[in-house]
Amino acid sequence: MTWWIKARAAQRLAAVTALTICLGILLGDTELPIPILTGQAGTFLAGHLLTVIPAVVLMYGKERTDHRLEATAARPVNRWDAGLAGLTALAATTTAGLLYLALGSDMALVTGRNITAYIGIAAAVSAFLGPRIAAFLTTALPLALAHTGWTPSGKAEFWAWLLHEAHSATAMAFAAIILATGVISLYIRKAPAPMKFMRAR
Repeated sequence: MTWWIKARAAQRLAAVTALTICLGILLGDTELPIPILTGQAGTFLAGHLLTVIPAVVLMYGKERTDHRLEATAARPVNRWDAGLAGLTALAATTTAGLLYLALGSDMALVTGRNITAYIGIAAAVSAFLGPRIAAFLTTALPLALAHTGWTPSGKAEFWAWLLHEAHSATAMAFAAIILATGVISLYIRKAPAPMKFMRAR
């Protein structure tokens, strides 16, 4: 267990998650100029983008080890990874919720919700495609939603959970479902084998 905690950079992940929550609350309501491809321009906040960082660090920890060795290991590494993802999201949500009660900042809710959803997305993708691709796709997601997630009236589309207001029950439900999907995917599926390239003869 000790080697796994070090390999996954768990202490660094905890520190980055805490820092992200603080930055999300302090700077999260800063509007970022993003070109809109559909609908009318809505509000894209720094908190929509900053909160992807813990998920990327989580994938960084998964990428640091030899997947071939982990795939044949007797220890349930995939279950430990699922636990780390779930625990990180739970800690982020709980911390953000307490800060919301203490400070009354809506950005605390947005920060906790977004971190939870991003971790779920990264976990689900990494279970099938590996952590490197998961980190890339998770980072690209907020930009994709910022481009395409608006209705003609300038409101967030139903499926664009990231762009919903802080108290949106729909967005919170999306985040919970996404996290559950990611954790379950990691729990039941071992890390994918590295891609093999054919050599020319």
